[in-house]
Amino acid sequence: MLDSDSPTGPLQTSVHQRLDDLTRSAGLCDSGRATELARREIPLLVQALRSVLAAHEPDEHGRCPVCRDQSPRLPFRRRPSMPCRAYLAVQLRLGTIEAAASRRPRLKRHRATHLHSVS
Repeated sequence: MLDSDSPTGPLQTSVHQRLDDLTRSAGLCDSGRATELARREIPLLVQALRSVLAAHEPDEHGRCPVCRDQSPRLPFRRRPSMPCRAYLAVQLRLGTIEAAASRRPRLKRHRATHLHSVS
């Protein structure tokens, strides 16, 4: 998962170590210390998550500019709007996927009119 030879390897290692430390601290401390830890760290985690999601903000067509650039392009084929991987991962972890799915508008399909069916 972490590649120490890549230019971002030390950064990835540092971020994952910090997240591991927070997880470990939350599990080992008493309720008073856990409350203090939560008050200090949750706003920082929310801010970090929002800045990551800002890079994945959908364009006017509802497509993520980051995830869209990673998908293969096929000529003469319109890509369907796929959920952004970052937003999907956050929704799955936060348990809000049902609420998001119920607000999503359904696309209407138009039936093709064939020449032989026209009278």
